[in-house]
Amino acid sequence: MSEPFKIIICGEGGQGALSVAEIVARAAWMHGKKAVCMPYFSTEKRGGVSMAYAQIGDEPIVYPKFSEADLWVALSQRSVDRIHSYLKPDTKCIVNSFLVKDVSTLEGHEVHEIDATRIAKEELKKPRTFNMIVMGAMLRLIPGLDKAAFSEALERQFKDKYERDPSLREMNQKGFDVGYELIK
Repeated sequence: MSEPFKIIICGEGGQGALSVAEIVARAAWMHGKKAVCMPYFSTEKRGGVSMAYAQIGDEPIVYPKFSEADLWVALSQRSVDRIHSYLKPDTKCIVNSFLVKDVSTLEGHEVHEIDATRIAKEELKKPRTFNMIVMGAMLRLIPGLDKAAFSEALERQFKDKYERDPSLREMNQKGFDVGYELIK
C-alpha cells in the first residue's frame, strides 16, 4: 500500500460513525499499519449529521483529513449529500439502504447497498448492531486487514461495556460477522 487508504464515514448523530472510524483505525494499528482517525467536530448533536475520517497506510500519515476517499460510507440519506464531494472515480461506497433510498448520485461507482438497519432489527433482534453490520461489510473493502484485528479492536473499544454486559460482545460480533458475509 503506497498511498494511505482513505475512508470517510457519515451518518446521523448517535449512529456510531465516529466510533466506527476509531475502531477501523485501531484495528489497522493493531495489525501493524499506520493509522489515524479524525472526527468532524461542529455543532452536530444526536440527530445531526456527523462524519469521521480514517486513513490506513504503511508509512506515517502526515495529515488526517483528505478530499477524496477510497471507501465512502453513508449511514443516512442526509449523509449522501454531506460527503458526496469526497467521491473519486474508483471510490467504493457502502450505504445503509434502510435509510439511503436515493443512490442516483452515486451512479458509476461501486455501490454496496446494505439493509443494515432491517437486518439488525428483524434478523438479529438488536437494532443497535446495525453499525457493526456496516463495519463487517467495510472490512471486505479495506485492504490488508482481517477479522482477527477487528475482533481485538472491538474488545478494546468496548472493554468497559463488555464487563458490565458480556452479552454485548456476542451481539456485536454476530452483527460484524453478518456484515462481513454481505460483501463477497
